[in-house]
Amino acid sequence: MADLETIYDAIAVPVVGLDKDLAIISANRKALKAFPEIKHSNRIDVAIADKPKFNRLLEEAILAKGEKITSLSLSEGFGKEYTVTIRPISQGKNDTKTALVLTFEDRSSLLDAKAMRSEFVANVSHEIRSPLTAISGFVETMQGPARDNIDMRDRFLDMMGKEVARMTNLVSDLLSLSKVEVKQRRAPKKITDPNLIIREAQESVAAYARKRGKSLTVHIEGRLPEIPGNHGDLVRMLINLMENAVNYSFEGSEITLEARYLEHKNPLEQPAVEISVRDQGEGIAADEIPRLTERFYRVDKSRSRNVGGTGLGLAIVKHILLRHRGRIEINSVPGEGSEFCIWLPLAKPKNK
Repeated sequence: MADLETIYDAIAVPVVGLDKDLAIISANRKALKAFPEIKHSNRIDVAIADKPKFNRLLEEAILAKGEKITSLSLSEGFGKEYTVTIRPISQGKNDTKTALVLTFEDRSSLLDAKAMRSEFVANVSHEIRSPLTAISGFVETMQGPARDNIDMRDRFLDMMGKEVARMTNLVSDLLSLSKVEVKQRRAPKKITDPNLIIREAQESVAAYARKRGKSLTVHIEGRLPEIPGNHGDLVRMLINLMENAVNYSFEGSEITLEARYLEHKNPLEQPAVEISVRDQGEGIAADEIPRLTERFYRVDKSRSRNVGGTGLGLAIVKHILLRHRGRIEINSVPGEGSEFCIWLPLAKPKNK
């Protein structure tokens, strides 16, 4: 028969066995990795120090012989929030000296997800409340002091139109983000043509770039091979990248999109299509780059709102790439501009 620790090692969560004096007499590999201070013969209050409430529960479980469940926070940060189940062991003829078995279930990812959800709701509420507050103020002014002032009324109506457009863009991006997140775990089954995707995105953004006094140049090296993907999502992704480049580049500058096929020399380490979008703008500080794909994160909040940005465009790009098993890298030099480079894998050949 397998010994106790061999059985414990087969369990996917940290497990610790204690004797009646709360000394550690067994622990599986997961427990040793999670709690470096756990050593045989150490008391549990030495291995998990400064937790008097937790230790009192262990003593009560010894005396009352009843199962207890508690939470345990070892320190601030990821991976340190546990739900601990304390189970007394009946002492029989084959006494193993084990009086309590503790199992630790890491709840950190669930708590982090809950915190992210709360933060997301708070951000959405703030983003929607701001234009609503502005519109409410304009309406109140038009109903009062500006009732008979045609010039002021026209000015406020123009401002209201901009705030409504801002809210419309926000709701549209929220719906897009929701859709791509729902589909994120389902790999695309259809095959699509990246040449057509690029041309469609180019046609969509060209007029927008001209309106803002900037030019858009597209160069495709040869003819790109087909890739597995959702045509609409990939077009949306490139539009977001190009519009982002238009919004944050200098007046009269050029936005460049280049695409090519790569055999293996790419971050995916497999045949892939590489697409890069470069702008000529202020650039982004190195410490800002890792956060660019977070929801509602903006490097320049006031400028982003002035150009109609919702702070969701790059988050949508990230989730579309996750679904397509792609990759993005962002390179930027302050004062010179930024480059957003993505790689999309080709379909794997079917086995005959």
